[in-house]
Amino acid sequence: MRRNSIDCLSPEVRKVVRQALYARGFRDYAGLAAELAAQGHAVSKSALHRYGRKLEEAVKAAELSTLVQGDEPRRDEAPGGIQLDLLDELESGVA
Repeated sequence: MRRNSIDCLSPEVRKVVRQALYARGFRDYAGLAAELAAQGHAVSKSALHRYGRKLEEAVKAAELSTLVQGDEPRRDEAPGGIQLDLLDELESGVA
C-alpha cells in the first residue's frame, strides 16, 4: 500500500496538521497546504482534504460517544481537546 503525503510527515507535524484542521473547522485546505509548503512540507490540498475528512468523522464519532455516555464534549481545551488527544494515542499505537 502506498503511503500518502500526510503519513510521510513527522508525528509532530501531523499533530500540528490535525490541530490546524480542527481549529479551522475542517476548511481552508488550500491555505493550510500553502502554510505547510512554506515550511518545506509538500502536501497537496487534496491530501489534506482526504485526511481532514477522515479526521472530522473520527472527531464527530468521539463527540457522539461522549454525548451517549452522558458527558459534554470538552471544547475548552487546546484546539481539538480530548478528541485529538485520543486520536494522537490511537495513531501512536498504530504507527
